[in-house]
Amino acid sequence: MLLALAGPAAAQRPFCDFGEGVTGLRGAQQRLASPGAGLLAGRAAASDAAAMLARAETSFGRCLCPRLAELTGEAARWAEIAASQATAAEVSASLGQAGFRAGLARQAMDRDGCR
Repeated sequence: MLLALAGPAAAQRPFCDFGEGVTGLRGAQQRLASPGAGLLAGRAAASDAAAMLARAETSFGRCLCPRLAELTGEAARWAEIAASQATAAEVSASLGQAGFRAGLARQAMDRDGCR
């Protein structure tokens, strides 16, 4: 009944699960911190982290946290780049960038919350 009175925007707003975003961001940071040795292990870690970060970005976006979603999305894109690199050194460098950006997102979340 309350949703009917709230109007169409509130009734159609997607479900916000900030905790899911936090869990995804933390999980991605852990995966990026220990990707394993070699090209294939690095690519697998990058792919896993990219998926976690993409889900976290979506969660933060649904929760109307645009800055947090933006920072998390940057980390996700670096992880996606790492997953397609040709050498272990390139994968490692891109994973480093993804981890750095995930750390920035985490710091922003810890400092400012949902923004």
